[in-house]
Amino acid sequence: MDITHHGISIGIERIGDDDFFLTLKVVGKLTHEDYQKMVPMLEAAIAGVDDPDIYALCDITELEGWETRAMWDDLKLGVKHGKHFEKIAIVGNSTKQEWLTRLADWFTPAEVKFFVTQFDAIVWLKD
Repeated sequence: MDITHHGISIGIERIGDDDFFLTLKVVGKLTHEDYQKMVPMLEAAIAGVDDPDIYALCDITELEGWETRAMWDDLKLGVKHGKHFEKIAIVGNSTKQEWLTRLADWFTPAEVKFFVTQFDAIVWLKD
């Protein structure tokens, strides 16, 4: 039996009054339902904070793509909370992922950078 798995694992750590360290591990092909589970968790974590600063570590080494509706969800998340993201470190394993990260950097106010290792990404986020 072939079982396809997908989803987003999310971790949110609050540091001080308004800094948040967000970790995401993306597996398979992202769906609208994945975003429906992830976005409320993020919004609940930052609720009541006037101007949260979010530092995100996104592991996309197992990402296989997005459903069209999930891409729309990602865009809506960026429009609604983009100003809160300070740095986004993308950990991937392909030239295509690195190219898409560079493209994303043009469309978000956050600093976005691609890394091959999680260690290097964390060092950059904490810098």
